[in-house]
Amino acid sequence: MALIPYNSVLDVIHARVTSAAHLRPGALPVEVGGETVHLDLPQARAALYEQPVDEALRNEVWRGAVALAQHDALAAAIGSTEVTGWVEAVVWLALPHLGRIARQASARLGADRRDVESEVTLAIVERLAEVSADDPDVGMDLLRTAGRRGWEFARRSASGGQPVEDIVAVADARTAESAEDFWELTITPPDRADGLAAPLRLTSRSTVEGARLSELADHLGLREVVHRAHRPHRGPRLGSLSLRSAGVGR
Repeated sequence: MALIPYNSVLDVIHARVTSAAHLRPGALPVEVGGETVHLDLPQARAALYEQPVDEALRNEVWRGAVALAQHDALAAAIGSTEVTGWVEAVVWLALPHLGRIARQASARLGADRRDVESEVTLAIVERLAEVSADDPDVGMDLLRTAGRRGWEFARRSASGGQPVEDIVAVADARTAESAEDFWELTITPPDRADGLAAPLRLTSRSTVEGARLSELADHLGLREVVHRAHRPHRGPRLGSLSLRSAGVGR
């Protein structure tokens, strides 16, 4: 039996970005010492986290990546098929920080780590629409926002508090049928040459979390991947994704 390769949304993003043939441009252009250099994603992330940190280079990496991600998000918002993958790439650049937040918050407050990971990822994606790529502190802005949202979510989970109002509104708008219902996000990759690929399935008994999973899929453009996968003349099948209320008849 094939093993499930992923345990969380951060694992999915890591796998998608590190194998992304669709990333355009494939390297990040940044200004260093008056010259433009092109960094691939591993080099860009090394510039953000390896010690000692070059503050000027770090700021340029974040600014360049955010500019590309905002262009990508705009293309997705207007229904363009020219999505470049840079929204996911920005999340991937933040992964060391996001993973640390999720581990610490879940360990200290008892929140589900996967739920915290979903929350911090969504925080990055949403904040991308609000920041300016010209702000030299834009990277730290994204990371601070994710940290604040992750810890707030973990505290609410620990205290039994309710999620923020806008997420509740989204859940209500989706007209969940029952509080006993649970939601399921399934990503099914195609079989590989070396064997069957097991699907990734994220479930929640919270209708609010179901809305969060749906919003995250929309933000990351996974629905468009599925849409394109149903048209074989566009290329080989990439996989399938479904988000449904698992408590209703299938």
